[in-house]
Amino acid sequence: MEPVPVLVVGAGPVGMTTALLLARHGVTCVLIDQGFDTTVHPKLDYVNSRSMEFFRQLGVAGDIRSAGVGHGHPSDVIWSTGLSGEPITTWELPSVAEQWRAIAEHNDGTQPAEPSQRISQIDLEPVLRSHCRRNPLIELRCGLRLDSLTQDAGQVTSHLADTMSGERVRLRSRYVVGCDGASSQVRDCVGIGEEGFDVPGLPGAFMVHFKSRDLESLHRHGRFWHYFAFRYIIIAQDETDTWTVHVNGMEPSEFDTPPADPVAFLRDITQTDLKVDKVLLTSRWRPGFSLADRFRAGRVLLAGDSAHRMFPTGGYGMNTGIADAVDAAWKIAALVKGFGGPTLLDSYEAERRPVGLRNLKTSHRHLGVHLRAGALVREGGSRKAVAAFLETERGENEYAGIELGYRYAGSPLICHEDGPEPPWHPGEYTPTTWPGGRPPSLLLQDGTALYDRFALSFTLIDFAGDGGADELLREAAAQGLPVGHAVVNNARARQIWERDLVLLRPDHHVAWRGNSAPADPAAVVRRVRGA
Repeated sequence: MEPVPVLVVGAGPVGMTTALLLARHGVTCVLIDQGFDTTVHPKLDYVNSRSMEFFRQLGVAGDIRSAGVGHGHPSDVIWSTGLSGEPITTWELPSVAEQWRAIAEHNDGTQPAEPSQRISQIDLEPVLRSHCRRNPLIELRCGLRLDSLTQDAGQVTSHLADTMSGERVRLRSRYVVGCDGASSQVRDCVGIGEEGFDVPGLPGAFMVHFKSRDLESLHRHGRFWHYFAFRYIIIAQDETDTWTVHVNGMEPSEFDTPPADPVAFLRDITQTDLKVDKVLLTSRWRPGFSLADRFRAGRVLLAGDSAHRMFPTGGYGMNTGIADAVDAAWKIAALVKGFGGPTLLDSYEAERRPVGLRNLKTSHRHLGVHLRAGALVREGGSRKAVAAFLETERGENEYAGIELGYRYAGSPLICHEDGPEPPWHPGEYTPTTWPGGRPPSLLLQDGTALYDRFALSFTLIDFAGDGGADELLREAAAQGLPVGHAVVNNARARQIWERDLVLLRPDHHVAWRGNSAPADPAAVVRRVRGA
């Protein structure tokens, strides 16, 4: 039999997003997972604005918001010496409704097309799973384990096992995307190593996921999304009755024997008479960071935690993985459909690994703020001094430059420009169409989003509409590159987008720009399609 186009290993958020994106590009895939059900672990509670822009493109953003925390709830972060102690400071973070209002009121390119969304992975996965099951181009096969794989110049042969019967299954595919987590079998099979490090001063943690309506205890210092008390962290999962507490270990062996009574453990840690209705889950976990040495081996790509593992600070782990999925999916689709060239797969690592490394470092930076603030408290620093430090060093879940402003400076697919690059700062997104970056999001005169004018594949945004786009469009057609042509008559948008013509890739990143047709349109098309 002919090989299937793509095998996606791992049906977590990154794997399911990869499958949905491939299907949107018209490419069939087989999506496998060892388990049969979606996760019961609250491993995620934040989908950032960039990921929500991608989910908007997929048509699932509305379903995610319906399953997540209501749009009116703020996302405040309280820092405190503990529920039995005193508050130190509060980082006020906006609700979804407030973010939508900012998008409407500040139509200057600085805002995202979609607000971020608080949602537990427990609630996110069923949304994505239902879309995968309904899509005729996705064959979801649960209870299959990848044992090994081999590849040659034309295909990958994956050796799978049914986890229930032990039956062996051999599946051939043109490409494999490994979305199978931090202990990735795909990564091991292709011999990709990783560099990692533990977190000094944080040898381990114990998690208790539970139900409680004891708001008198939990909201003693006010409503919150995250409650940081140094020894422990409380996460409000649904603004109703579901909570997660992570307790930081004081020494490596502290939780080798899990607490026999999780409720008594929580009361002891928080020094409150916390009323718990039901313990849903407990687990021990060890914080750490790692980055794969390579993101690609032949026809095999790594995405998500198989490529990079981060501490939860900043929520970069899954969100970086979603952007991995977007990058991998459009490039594999271009190869399967025949218009992509040989440098497409090379560009995946060149684009995504630097982003993974920077996000890992930024997550580590945010964690350092936690550890230093905790040290100040232990050293007897005043609450005023600790609050001043935290206000100076804030940025967790606020770094728009990290979430929206990453640029593919080293990509072989981008038509780079000479001259000084626009400024970049982790805390701010600079509206620019500098090649390699995400373009500014704007609302047009009729209230619609400019992002909704983007085509499925490449898009040539044309602010002049005077025929200047014709040469590039003709050359794209001659080389088989699908390009949508969107004429936008909006002087304000033209000013912010900086050029009359801007060519966008399927992942929205700017591939080329100019005020007239390029001197060599054929070379531009060859470059952006990886030929």
